[in-house]
Amino acid sequence: MAQTTDLLYLFPNKDIYETGEDMWFKAYLMDKQTLALSDRSQTLYLLLRSETGEVVWHEKYPLTAGRGDGHIYIDDTWRLGEYYMEGYTRSSFTTDSTTAIRPRRIRVVDRVTQMDSISSETVRRDSIQRLTAKRRFDMFPEGGNLIDGINTVVAFKATYGNGFPDEVSGKVLEDGNEIAAIHSQHDGMGMFALIPRWGKDYKVVLSDGRTYPLPPIERTGTGLRVLRNNNSGITMVVSASDSIARPFTVLAKMRGMLCGTAKGVVKGQQIVRMPKERFPMQGIAEITLTVGDAQIPVAERLVYVNPTQQLNITAQTDHQQYNRRDEGKVCLQVTDSAGQPLKVELAVSIFDKAYLYQPGHENILSHCYLSEEIRGNIFNPAYYFDKRNDDRLQALNLLLMTQGWRRYVWDREPTQGKEILSDGVSGKDLITRTQFIQVFSPQSDTCLVMTDSIGRFEISPVMMDTMRGNIYLKPMVKSPKPRLSLANPFDSIGYYQQGRQRYLTQNYIFETANGDRDITDGFGTVVLKNVYVTAKRRSPYRDKVTGYLDSLAIMASGEWVCDCHAGSAKGFLNNYHGYSHHPEGYYPAPTHKVKHLMPKRGETYKLIKYIPGGPNGRWLLDMDDPPNDIVYSGPQYTEEELLKKYGISKAQGYYPHREFYEPDTFDLSSTTPDPRNSLQWKPAILTDEEGNAEITFMASDVNTEFIGIVEALDGTGLMGCQTFTFRVVRNK
Repeated sequence: MAQTTDLLYLFPNKDIYETGEDMWFKAYLMDKQTLALSDRSQTLYLLLRSETGEVVWHEKYPLTAGRGDGHIYIDDTWRLGEYYMEGYTRSSFTTDSTTAIRPRRIRVVDRVTQMDSISSETVRRDSIQRLTAKRRFDMFPEGGNLIDGINTVVAFKATYGNGFPDEVSGKVLEDGNEIAAIHSQHDGMGMFALIPRWGKDYKVVLSDGRTYPLPPIERTGTGLRVLRNNNSGITMVVSASDSIARPFTVLAKMRGMLCGTAKGVVKGQQIVRMPKERFPMQGIAEITLTVGDAQIPVAERLVYVNPTQQLNITAQTDHQQYNRRDEGKVCLQVTDSAGQPLKVELAVSIFDKAYLYQPGHENILSHCYLSEEIRGNIFNPAYYFDKRNDDRLQALNLLLMTQGWRRYVWDREPTQGKEILSDGVSGKDLITRTQFIQVFSPQSDTCLVMTDSIGRFEISPVMMDTMRGNIYLKPMVKSPKPRLSLANPFDSIGYYQQGRQRYLTQNYIFETANGDRDITDGFGTVVLKNVYVTAKRRSPYRDKVTGYLDSLAIMASGEWVCDCHAGSAKGFLNNYHGYSHHPEGYYPAPTHKVKHLMPKRGETYKLIKYIPGGPNGRWLLDMDDPPNDIVYSGPQYTEEELLKKYGISKAQGYYPHREFYEPDTFDLSSTTPDPRNSLQWKPAILTDEEGNAEITFMASDVNTEFIGIVEALDGTGLMGCQTFTFRVVRNK
């Protein structure tokens, strides 16, 4: 049995992509409890799934010490719309069906200017939804229950449609009398306090006339309320509805780790304090109240602690404005929460701000500290980690009191699951025996692997890393004929992810950055209006092995081309379905040595047919079938048939590595417009002992605002995120 021990975070270089572009990404694999980098898996299985669920991309990428990076080709044939980026590893995905899938949302467009019409249509649909869609108003008593006579805070959340926030106001009534006014404080969420009395009628009446009863009131019980959560720690009050002395225990956990306990006896009220030092890291603390000697859980509260315990990143460009094709520089510095410089790894992306997609935008802080910790779709999770939002911690508290409102059974064992994936390529010869298998790649790298006594074998990640692309296997034993069976991990992923909860980030896409934008030449003249990334498009990667096998199949067919003059055709095709310029037994024999050339698919050759029966044993031209030209297509084999014909099996290895395109001096001197929307992608920048690093970039001809996103991880659990902006303008 294996427990899911790691979490995976994916950082794409932007959120919106045009067909024909490359998507670049960084992957971090972290221990679920400590958030330290994990080396439990060496292979990342990456999927891109369309809105309809169709998998349009599935490839493998290497992970080293919890880090990896690569690229995805966005093909011209992909449908326009949203796609979901999903990553799986051996240690982060098991048969445990209770773990949710949290894809990264991206958008594929033909041109980014299409986002204007997409945004307009979204505004139109949203205005209709606000009037017609079901609207919800849910209330969540702090700790779990309303108890007679105990002062309780009740959080609420108002939504419409697919969970979008609904701003509301209204009042709380007790037996028809107003006792509190309410209004949304952040994204449809708010709170109010009351002392409920058993037997009285409580309801919320909203300003639009909707009425909602409060949750039922318990006659007796014990409640938990957080009074303060600050730099010194968490202060709570445990309250009982009667005067009977009862033992209680308050337990605090973070990511499944017990951080502290506090025990006492409550008779009325009891203050409980947990100092900050009990909590080792930033994140959500689960505070649970148990009562009695049996420690029965009666209340739970989620509290966010140590929000400043992270990497602090500063990113400063040498200018706020650049001319087209200027060189820019970004100075980076990383310190800990105490201001001490740190040596860490950074990932940096710089791109046109129009390629931000707010519904899918998230950062390493919001994903690891929030999205992975609570259930459901979270609206604008990055808001709670942006220091520019003064109310972010108060808003985060509301989120944890509403969306984080849940119960936790402490005596339940963690869900276990079997391992699904392996890091290498595994398989078995169904003719069980020990033998050697030749493993080779399109780049001619080759090695041997040996099966065990029952025919099992595995190609290690180290071998895969030297053989990028497809991997081919040919058993060395000829008899009895081998029957290789290869495991397909993507089939296993597809099977075991069925039925699991899928949570997505949410946000509006009403506002766009597609104002006045153009591409100019060196004289400031607009040369291409609203054109993006057409010059750099390229075909997806394909290897050469099946092409080589196809050539072997042509040779095996016996078809060949002679070097005799054939007019406009490339030559005469011989041994081709009864046609031949030099048939066997032909008389008279040629007076010169005839070259045998291999025919090529797509070339035009002449067909000619001779028959015996002429005077003196000569062969004559068959006039019933006169010469004609054909385009040679060769023997028609599928790839599967070719591999089977030569006793070869194919496995999916690591996707080939490519370097991010950066223009050189020659490129920049060209008069060809430079339409790049991504100016820089650096997945692994190391700071020095003083916490400093520098990167450079070359501005393109796109005159607009660009954004830089910097994410960092120190490997021990600290992480951070920062952004910066600048403009590229027409040359003056």
